[in-house]
Amino acid sequence: MARQKKIKPLLKTNCLSHGTVECHDLGSARRFYEEVLGFEVVQTSDRSLMMRHGKGTTIAAVETKRKTAAGIYSHFGLDVSDRASVDEAHQLVVGARKEYGLKKITKPVFQHGTYSFYMIDADDNWWEILENPKGGYNYVFDLKETKAGWRSQDQGKARVAKGKRQITRKKTQKAA
Repeated sequence: MARQKKIKPLLKTNCLSHGTVECHDLGSARRFYEEVLGFEVVQTSDRSLMMRHGKGTTIAAVETKRKTAAGIYSHFGLDVSDRASVDEAHQLVVGARKEYGLKKITKPVFQHGTYSFYMIDADDNWWEILENPKGGYNYVFDLKETKAGWRSQDQGKARVAKGKRQITRKKTQKAA
């Protein structure tokens, strides 16, 4: 699959401004977003709020009475700098699971080229905590889109300090 030449899009948008999650209790959701995820939160109406981490894309949260059910592929990823930070975050959320009504917390594992874990909040929204370099997944836009390399589950293994991830994996595999 070769990278295509610059495509002229039908729409002329300025930026990806936001995504949206649903919640059942705006107050409880806000507490989770601020106290666990570390987001800056602003209530925008009696049934909605906006949150952000830094100055980039925001996430809107809208209170609903209907059933919510995002899937694992409809998640938001929050980057940390290294494997130890993933493990520390995992330990912290496991300890706070009851207090914040977390429904599921997976174990940290190497997957899709990084070390991470997922959690499901009280409203069935999925959040991933992952080891990523500064700038997150922006590095993928510098890779060549080839059928063999792009779809490989190992394609991201070298994005943290070249060679560090391979050493970490080898040690992990030997210990098993």
